[in-house]
Amino acid sequence: MKIETYILLEDKDICVPLDGQDEIKRFTDSKEDLIVEDLLILDGTITFKHKNESIADFDNLDSINTLWHYYTNVLFDFLDEGYGQVYYPDLPLEITLEKKSKKELILSLEDQILVCDIDIFLKEFYKASNKFIELRIFITDGKYDDNFKKSIKKLKKYID
Repeated sequence: MKIETYILLEDKDICVPLDGQDEIKRFTDSKEDLIVEDLLILDGTITFKHKNESIADFDNLDSINTLWHYYTNVLFDFLDEGYGQVYYPDLPLEITLEKKSKKELILSLEDQILVCDIDIFLKEFYKASNKFIELRIFITDGKYDDNFKKSIKKLKKYID
């Protein structure tokens, strides 16, 4: 299982994975409106890959910070109720998480479907979200904070 975050570098019209932190930092340093009214203004996408299945949408980029919040909320709904559903922040794209079996989940984004072991998904989600948190700290010089880090810490209790 691999979950990756990509950031849209609007000046180059390309999406860069978080491994390109220096390139992302150069881009965000040039943005005058990176943080507006306590919101991080940055577009991107999150991809999910497991075995031969993947969920990726580079055509419908959205607010990456809000997207991470939405995926996290869907995950908590799934953990509490066995099902979670939400739409992309600014687009009519439906995200769902549901149980396939006692040990597996189904993640879907519109017509893309991925089946994965729940424990594997949780561990990778936790790792990928913390990597995104580290990027936020890096590109804002620690000046941006919201409740996302607290939400992700709550995930720890679900991980072995």
